[in-house]
Amino acid sequence: MDEGNEKKNDVIKEVFIMALLIGVIVVRFSKLGDDNTFIKCIGYIGVLVSLVDLYVDASRKYASFDKFNVLKGWAYFIAIIMAIILMLLLTESIPINSKWSDEFTLLALLVSLPEKIYLNWIDNYVRRKK
Repeated sequence: MDEGNEKKNDVIKEVFIMALLIGVIVVRFSKLGDDNTFIKCIGYIGVLVSLVDLYVDASRKYASFDKFNVLKGWAYFIAIIMAIILMLLLTESIPINSKWSDEFTLLALLVSLPEKIYLNWIDNYVRRKK
């Protein structure tokens, strides 16, 4: 993929994220957002989106390395576990209180903000194993 397409895809991704977040904010402040299970799960969904974004960025950089298959396997394993947890949260089998909601938000920030550090760790792993 050339650099122009990559920049265009990044802009599209950022605009999509902004629109999605603005939509969630509007819903949260409407009557639909009061005691809504989906709104309570938004922090957890933020963690999922942050992990997917990290995975996409890592696979874009390191997909050509054979050793990345190990990371891909771990990513799929973690994704399956987190999807199961999401289903339990959405069905209210696992109750979410404000403390858990805050923890999910902080975890999403922990994954998304220092993304360059994680990519650097993946780079060190991939290049060391080559």
